Amino acid sequence: MRPLLILVGIGYEPHRGYLLRSIAHTTDVWLLDHNPPTWETPHIVGCTPTDIRNGENIRKAAEDVAARHQVDGILCWDELKMENTARVAEKLNLPGVPPDTIDRCRDKHRTRTALDNAGVPQPRSIAVDSPAAAAAAADRIGYPVVLKPRALGASMGVTLVKDPTDLADAYAHTRAQEVDQARHYDFGVLVEEFADGPEFSVDSCVVDGKVTPLFLARKTSGFAPYFEEVGHTVDGADPLLADPDLRTLLDTAHRALAFDSGMTHIELRHTATGWSVIEVNCRLGGDLVPFLGHAATGIDPGQVAAAVACGRTPDTTATRSTVAAIRFLYPDAAVTVDAVHIDESLLPKGILLAAPLAEPGTEVAPPPAGHVWGRYAMVAATGATAAECQATVDAATGAVSLVAR
Repeated sequence: MRPLLILVGIGYEPHRGYLLRSIAHTTDVWLLDHNPPTWETPHIVGCTPTDIRNGENIRKAAEDVAARHQVDGILCWDELKMENTARVAEKLNLPGVPPDTIDRCRDKHRTRTALDNAGVPQPRSIAVDSPAAAAAAADRIGYPVVLKPRALGASMGVTLVKDPTDLADAYAHTRAQEVDQARHYDFGVLVEEFADGPEFSVDSCVVDGKVTPLFLARKTSGFAPYFEEVGHTVDGADPLLADPDLRTLLDTAHRALAFDSGMTHIELRHTATGWSVIEVNCRLGGDLVPFLGHAATGIDPGQVAAAVACGRTPDTTATRSTVAAIRFLYPDAAVTVDAVHIDESLLPKGILLAAPLAEPGTEVAPPPAGHVWGRYAMVAATGATAAECQATVDAATGAVSLVAR
């Protein structure tokens, strides 16, 4: 019998739609979302339109579904709604972690404290509430430092500061970043040691405290001094995924945060002294990293997440080993989009997708004015090697044109 899963929100269809389409192959999905379904309809068995920004609305809608159907699990991959989703899981006695565990991952200061208490290697971090306190913290840590918001994601407001002359402006930029529903803290900016080295992410599933890494992505950042994520590459045979030091680090970090059931996306850097945890996200990775992971390994992250949420044993068997990469396209300056054209005749062999991300009339801009919403298109490719993937992606960008003013 197929399990029934309540899914709290889809998010942006080009970034998350593939997960629902995949989950629907193995699991019945009842969707809770702001609006009645459109493209989702073939992939769900029911929907309750409600304002999912409100935790009470989520609870009432989920309880109504549970009163009429046997519900096996509840799943959310939107960080801003995950704590309320966890409260519903507790109420309905469904698998998952407590709301406090979600907050411990969402609140980057709490994350740092828990990891520090467990001896997990990470950058030194100090929470501050003013430019003067940020300057004092930077002096204690030593330049360069990184400033980041305490409760945001997607690299919003994350800024590298190389010397004291740039600190005040960087603090103002970081502090000014806000997202609806994100918690606001008086001590809302973290001043952190800069962990120099290449950046990676690992998506894992956790069942009864056992951490199973699914795939590792190598991150490409741009627009310095910001850390905008402009691309990712997943190699299904990446030897780093078997690194015993990385495996130990992942196990220790999950125990430190008391995260024992669900999906995680951990970002790390590999420095001269070894692995260093940058942040821990209690959800599937964004930026289509799970899409790349599926293409590179055959492991279906959506189906894994659904199985874990329903208390069932997930299938984490890799069925192929190739390389997949994605790149996001940004304008050179702030513009209003008239159209994004993709000439499919110019797309090279190996392209997984080439799609617009900005509707006509949308304003897009590179950092610091824009971040993930500053993108106007994306291209992804697969190939035998990372170099082959990057060459294919390079060629594919020539098929994408932006008409803007």
